[in-house]
Amino acid sequence: MDGQNVQEFYLSSEKGIQRIVAKLVLCGDWGVGKTSIRRSFMGETFIQDHLSTLGADFAVNRVNVKEDIVLELQIWDLAGQPGFENLRQRFFKGAAAAMMVFDLTRPETFDNLDTWFEQLWRGQETKEMPIALLGNKNDLDSHKIDEAQLNEYIAKLRSDHGLENSYLSYFSTSALTGVNIEGCFNEISTALYQELKDEARSM
Repeated sequence: MDGQNVQEFYLSSEKGIQRIVAKLVLCGDWGVGKTSIRRSFMGETFIQDHLSTLGADFAVNRVNVKEDIVLELQIWDLAGQPGFENLRQRFFKGAAAAMMVFDLTRPETFDNLDTWFEQLWRGQETKEMPIALLGNKNDLDSHKIDEAQLNEYIAKLRSDHGLENSYLSYFSTSALTGVNIEGCFNEISTALYQELKDEARSM
């Protein structure tokens, strides 16, 4: 399936259950744990040895945002290695939500979030979507990113890109132990549902 052909979202209903299908992109440098985060959310076994994603991996999982409403997330796990910039750009198009992942023990992966955000934003027409920042590997002791840096960066994103009224949140996660993995997907799914609902009301 080509990421370019996935619609931003669409609605369908069956047996009294409304289904919302939306595209979420997982982005960040190589080795930060994007694939492991996706696998943890899907209930799959953690892989100890790192295997770099080639181009993009694709998976689907459902979140019950209300009793009669299911959000079906099409999760695109994008390659983080240098040299994939042009290929990645096609997968950013049509994203309805994004998770930007960095490694709490590797400051350069946090510093590179600006580059990832620029690539993400370049492919969006509306310039508005729920975004979650994930500081992964919180099970390790050698954290090198502190709360002050995170708060400063989130404030900068909000002011520089007009995101004052958009969902933008931070989660400290561990794909190894599962800490905050389900919670971050559930929360961004709820924010995405609310945004789509508000958008539908204004049409």
